[in-house]
Amino acid sequence: MGNAESAEELTYGSGYQVLKVQDNSPGKEAGLEDFFDIIVSAAGVPLDQEDNRLVDILFANVEKNIPIVVYSSKTNTFRETYISPSMTWGGKGLIGVSIRYASLKDATEHVWHVLDVYPNSPAAAAGLCAHDDYIVGSLEVLFTSSEDFYSLVAAFDGRKLDLLVYNCKSDATRSVSITPSSQWGGSGSLGCDVGYGFLHRIPTRTADHVVSLPPPGTAPPAALPDSAPASPAASAASPASAPPRPSL
Repeated sequence: MGNAESAEELTYGSGYQVLKVQDNSPGKEAGLEDFFDIIVSAAGVPLDQEDNRLVDILFANVEKNIPIVVYSSKTNTFRETYISPSMTWGGKGLIGVSIRYASLKDATEHVWHVLDVYPNSPAAAAGLCAHDDYIVGSLEVLFTSSEDFYSLVAAFDGRKLDLLVYNCKSDATRSVSITPSSQWGGSGSLGCDVGYGFLHRIPTRTADHVVSLPPPGTAPPAALPDSAPASPAASAASPASAPPRPSL
């Protein structure tokens, strides 16, 4: 791999979580996946704090292939791929990816499992699938507590809201437009029951092997251990903590 360091040579605890990958972009060609992928290293440089290193690396390597190390929370593994930043690919940013900075262990904690969908409800009209769908995010806000999703839905009563939804049967993430309404004629603003917490996390896809997280300063594993159950927030937090970064 030349001068670039591999995942086995570094310890990673955080990085840039991929929120949305534009079609036909360098990010799409590199195989980056919405929500589940976190870029932890670029051109051999660990992205262990939120700063301008990733942006600087991309601008310094326009139209060049550079190695990146990516952690997948879906398979609980690291992988290496190559990406080619470009100003001419035809979309926004150098690699066509919207990101936010996140901890590897916490990035997928705040998801809501769709349990039941009521007939003629906003959830039914939006095509949400009972038991198979997980609401994993929104580009409107960053979810940081158990109350953020409910606060977001309440704020969009009567207005269209775009949600990022993962389906465990199809193993695909899609954008869903839904219009919450407290007047739709049934329970709640969406018309669906949702579960949150340890028992409602997205099932981890089978990986080759899983090992324990090493002590600080040692090499990372091929996979991270499942995080401990999260305790619900004691009080409601504002969902508008910080907007995602613009497309890279």
